[in-house]
Amino acid sequence: KPQVAEVTVTMKGADNAAAEEEATTDAPAGEVGFGDISGQVVFEGDAPPAVLLVKKGDAVKDSAVCAAEDVPNESLEVNAESKGIKNVFVYLEKTPAGAKLEEATEPVIFDQKVCQFLPHCLLMRTKQPVLVMSGDSVAHNTHTSPTRNSQFNSTISPNERKGVQLTYSKSETKPLGVVCDYHPWMKAYHLPLDHSFAAITDENGKFEIKGLPAGSHQFRVWHERGDFLERGLKVTVNVGANEPLSIKVPASKFK
Repeated sequence: KPQVAEVTVTMKGADNAAAEEEATTDAPAGEVGFGDISGQVVFEGDAPPAVLLVKKGDAVKDSAVCAAEDVPNESLEVNAESKGIKNVFVYLEKTPAGAKLEEATEPVIFDQKVCQFLPHCLLMRTKQPVLVMSGDSVAHNTHTSPTRNSQFNSTISPNERKGVQLTYSKSETKPLGVVCDYHPWMKAYHLPLDHSFAAITDENGKFEIKGLPAGSHQFRVWHERGDFLERGLKVTVNVGANEPLSIKVPASKFK
């Protein structure tokens, strides 16, 4: 039997099973109320030790730049104290009914430094410009592997600070991989969506999503090493602030 993530969902005002199934709102009849959720994705087991992809001084390609500093392995980062898991995507696959969305026109920055993508995980809206930059004195290549969008495969010149524009026209159902073909240890993940109801966990495994229409929603919870930790995490959102979620994931879930 495969291991699945253990999920503890405690919502404000949910004193019984019926309250968990049905959102309570203070909105006038016929109007949609909105609420905010927050939570933490927690690793169950001993936190894996931090490892390096490249050690300072290693004899790798373009070592004067790429091995100028230690480059950490970001594929599974667990806080030793809080057991929070960094870089977990928590998101709705589709725009929920009644959502209020503002147009996303400000560019998102996707940078490179010491032959490492910054940030490792990135959210963007469909049609929102992503500016691919580099602070390195060597050339890079940014190469995406989308399912629904056109592939982006472009050389990024040394010290590119204006940015080469990347745009996703369609939403993806799960994060897509981004690599540099010149430096094979470089990897990142992008998730373009039609809406803003998504978050990436921080170094303590914490996340926050604001302005959700009140009611029941099913979230996807995804991590690069564990794939879908949850495909349909059911959360009831009440108007205003809600009690934090605790999403517990056993160590055996990660490859």
